[in-house]
Amino acid sequence: MTSQEQKFSQIDEVSSCFCIAKWLQVTIDLVHGTNHSCHHPKRHKIPLDQLAKDPSALHNTLFKKQQRKIMLEGTRPPECSYCWTVEDTEGRGISDRYIKSTDPWAYPHLEKVKQLAWKENINPTYVEVMFDKVCNLACSYCLADISSSIANEMRKFGPYPVHNKSHRDFQETAAELVGEVNPYVEAFWKWFPEILEDLEVFRITGGEPLLNSNTFKVIDYLGSSVSKKLTLAVNSNLCLEDHLIKKFTKGINQLLVEGRIKDFELYASVDTYGQQAEYIRNGLDYSQFIKNVEYFCSEAPSSRVVMMCTYSVLSIPGFDKLLKELSELKKKYSNLILDISFLRHPEYLRANMVTPDLVTKIAGDIELMKELATFSEYEIGKLTRIYDWVSAGATKDQNNLYRMDFYSFVNEYDRRKGTNFLESFPELGEFYTVCRKTKMLLG
Repeated sequence: MTSQEQKFSQIDEVSSCFCIAKWLQVTIDLVHGTNHSCHHPKRHKIPLDQLAKDPSALHNTLFKKQQRKIMLEGTRPPECSYCWTVEDTEGRGISDRYIKSTDPWAYPHLEKVKQLAWKENINPTYVEVMFDKVCNLACSYCLADISSSIANEMRKFGPYPVHNKSHRDFQETAAELVGEVNPYVEAFWKWFPEILEDLEVFRITGGEPLLNSNTFKVIDYLGSSVSKKLTLAVNSNLCLEDHLIKKFTKGINQLLVEGRIKDFELYASVDTYGQQAEYIRNGLDYSQFIKNVEYFCSEAPSSRVVMMCTYSVLSIPGFDKLLKELSELKKKYSNLILDISFLRHPEYLRANMVTPDLVTKIAGDIELMKELATFSEYEIGKLTRIYDWVSAGATKDQNNLYRMDFYSFVNEYDRRKGTNFLESFPELGEFYTVCRKTKMLLG
């Protein structure tokens, strides 16, 4: 039995469905007042009456405690169905329950968690927080709930003419709380000093975090303390005015130089190269993005910069150019890493509905990564897994539905944004024609 298998066995000794993430990890949406333990379960509401009594209810809600209880009793919480599906497949796959429970921020605390009664509060070691959803971009695959630009678009134009309108649809809701009166933000600042000593990973997302004053308040707060085991992480589109980039970079570098935190990770998002990247992420200035990546890498050299790529059908044509660009950057900056994940939602932008010629293009890009000799096995493996998924393809019915919706989406997107899909993606002209014909025949 390997050391990893031994760890898995220790997790299962607590119960057959035990997961440390339910105790030690939390993602908090302070705009809508919700949380979830990891990205798989649906978010649940943080009751204001519980929060008024104890700011730790940002994490330790009564609902979550009930999920912990049934886990300890050996019952599978229905909200964790993603992992149960993986574990019930033939061969008993390794689910995220095992992966998360053996992560560095989780496994060392196993004995402590085991000693707790289900109803006791606990400080998380991994926290992700969204202070607000203000964002200067309106990305093609993003949500109104996490981007003010998307919300404004949906107010003006309404839903897209696709079969599943829920992904980008937007309904005004009283549950959305913004500004200084937000009780969830107020509770966070009461709670943050209490959990800082136990925190190992703290990640700020959005929206665009650098447009929110609380991000800089966190940096300032950390500048007056010492958190030797903390990895601070921030998501950013890096398409911002110079003064914000410089202020942010200076603050982070100072934390690192003074030893206030253990590590820093910047997660910067780009999905392909040049004009095509700007089409996907409406409002992006690609040249400005690359300039700011270089600035941060050079001015904060002890940080880690992760280039996040959400790989969709629109990523395919120019991805080789992005790889070459990043290869040159990686030669200059050893702290730069590429992380590729495939887009699942909305379905009509998924890469697994493409025609065979585009599948071949992905295979060529994998060979390019190897030839460039600047990408690690991990980075190449990410694109290889996407290739395997795309090669497997969708079902005939899914292809028909996704392609019809793709055609409807890009035409409506062009109308709203003043863009031109075929001018931006001439390489996808034949695929566009396939989608148009599908729409004409079946739509």
